[in-house]
Amino acid sequence: MKFFLVLVFVFTLSYADRDGGPYLGYGYGSSEYKSGGLYSSMKDEKAKAEYFYGGAYINKHLSVELGYVKLKDGGYKVNDTVSLNHTLYTVSTLAHYAFFDDIWDFYAKFGAGYAKSFGEQGFSFVYGAGTSVRFSELFSVKLAYDIYEFGFDETQNGSADYKQRIYYPYIGVEFQF
Repeated sequence: MKFFLVLVFVFTLSYADRDGGPYLGYGYGSSEYKSGGLYSSMKDEKAKAEYFYGGAYINKHLSVELGYVKLKDGGYKVNDTVSLNHTLYTVSTLAHYAFFDDIWDFYAKFGAGYAKSFGEQGFSFVYGAGTSVRFSELFSVKLAYDIYEFGFDETQNGSADYKQRIYYPYIGVEFQF
């Protein structure tokens, strides 16, 4: 069975039709923050977020992407006076799998980045998956789900005391040139 799946994957890769080249995109969605136990309760764990990104298709099945996530309306609310406004910068690799003469595309994303919030900053991971529909050689619409994972070092001992996550489903538009 594994051999059959590998064979199907190899044949599909050899017939895909996406050209390489740079792209820019914009995504908008609703994110959800999980503090990993840092806060026992929060007033609002959800916030609207924008995703600005750009990258390049290295070949039909691989792209590299730089991303920036910006929270809207002050971010997540711990209480009436304290809000968390995370800033996320990422570098990701995306593995693509195209269908229907390169019109419909599935991808998986994995990368690393930089997270900053409430004076704390540091390393983060990003992983996710999505699908896009290409309307022309230059324009596509995507539906994606990303997860950002980072730690918070409350004791300042160099290791993360709380494993935090941001779940971010979004819809986006992408322009390839």
